[in-house]
Amino acid sequence: MIQRVTSIRTTFASLALFLVGFGFAGPFAWAQPGRYVPTGVGPNAPQTSPMSQSSFGAPPSTSIRNSPAGLPLGGTALQQPVYIAERSGSDIPLGDPNGAVRAPLTDPDAPSVEFNDFDQQRAMQSTATPAGELFEAGRVIAVVGEERVLIGDLIDPRRVTAEMVANREFEMGLRKALVKSITTKCLAQHFLHLQTSGKPKKERDEIRTKVSARTAEVFKTKVLPEQLIRAKVDSELEFMQVLEESGTSLASMMRAFSEQMWADQAMRDGVQEKPAVQLHEMQEWYDSHSEQWNKPARVRFQIMSALFKKYATRDAAYEAIAGMGNQVFLGGASFEKVAEAQSSGFNASKGGHFDWTSRGALKSKVIEDAAFTIELNGLSTILEDEDGLHIIQVLERDPDYRMTFPQAQSEIRKAVIKSKKEKQEKEYVEKVREMTPIWSRWPEDIPGAKDLSEIE
Repeated sequence: MIQRVTSIRTTFASLALFLVGFGFAGPFAWAQPGRYVPTGVGPNAPQTSPMSQSSFGAPPSTSIRNSPAGLPLGGTALQQPVYIAERSGSDIPLGDPNGAVRAPLTDPDAPSVEFNDFDQQRAMQSTATPAGELFEAGRVIAVVGEERVLIGDLIDPRRVTAEMVANREFEMGLRKALVKSITTKCLAQHFLHLQTSGKPKKERDEIRTKVSARTAEVFKTKVLPEQLIRAKVDSELEFMQVLEESGTSLASMMRAFSEQMWADQAMRDGVQEKPAVQLHEMQEWYDSHSEQWNKPARVRFQIMSALFKKYATRDAAYEAIAGMGNQVFLGGASFEKVAEAQSSGFNASKGGHFDWTSRGALKSKVIEDAAFTIELNGLSTILEDEDGLHIIQVLERDPDYRMTFPQAQSEIRKAVIKSKKEKQEKEYVEKVREMTPIWSRWPEDIPGAKDLSEIE
């Protein structure tokens, strides 16, 4: 059943465009350039975070039995799960059934810096242990902005034990997933903040409701139907059962979709899709990657084979390959059709075709030497290697050469654009993380993060 639940990551990019033109009222107000200041801080402030109130129409609960099911319309944000063990020990929120670390795909390889202008009271409230019996999956391991990250957010809560958490190998995987999760959350929160910067509270609330409803609509109308088809079920209820058996839930899928969708949109808004490339940059790239333009000789050919493992004796294999060759050479039959019908070698179903192959790429030196020496369109003699007997026909062959700058320009342009975009993405992620207060159990993994113990 696990394999029936497929990733929704590939849907994010195409569906994120639905959010263009909408906004989201996040919990921040823009007080000074580059600094987040939380709103609603105080003794009567609601105990929520950017992702803490359910867009499914219900607040966080200490019991999964009270968690919303399905995807009703309306609501304003997403539920932050609270993993509290019930006395019955049942109905725990679900995650990856194999205990494998789950993490967003955003690249986290950019540093950040410290913050000086963030009220820690709200974040401290975010790390407070709720009433109930806290188990290992419910332990807070980071706070991003005002949003908690629990162990159970990254792995299947049902499988988390004290022994597992104490395991060094498990810890290293958890830390790697946490870095990715923190980066994604920073980007998602930044996107939400940008939609409402400088707007009055009433307008922020309206935008927040609009974007949350739009996100839920996209998930329900675009993502969920695709998942039902891939899971081979007919109803949402059946799909929820599949998710439960696979160690997750519809609410978790919706939450992951929304967070990644917003993070991806933040990257699209902050990074040029196709950075401008100057001629001198292309020339510099060509000069600094000189070995890249030395192209080895290559060849396209067809092959028919009689593999020894398919015949009782070598003589039987020889008789078979000789018969194939005579059909082509003497009988005028199509090499491709004979290979497709009688060859027992590689690509026989495709007429024995090998597309462009560079020298040194073939396992058989015997076949490779023949491919680079016999005449074009002629048949080779019967070739023998450790696998069997073969006949080849060379279709095209190019000698080794060095690409000139004009020849390489198309390839260079793509490489320069990719390099510049990756650099912009790294710098943008760094900038966003610099603007987001981060506390982590392992602050050394994220430059600029503070120790979680400061606000516990």
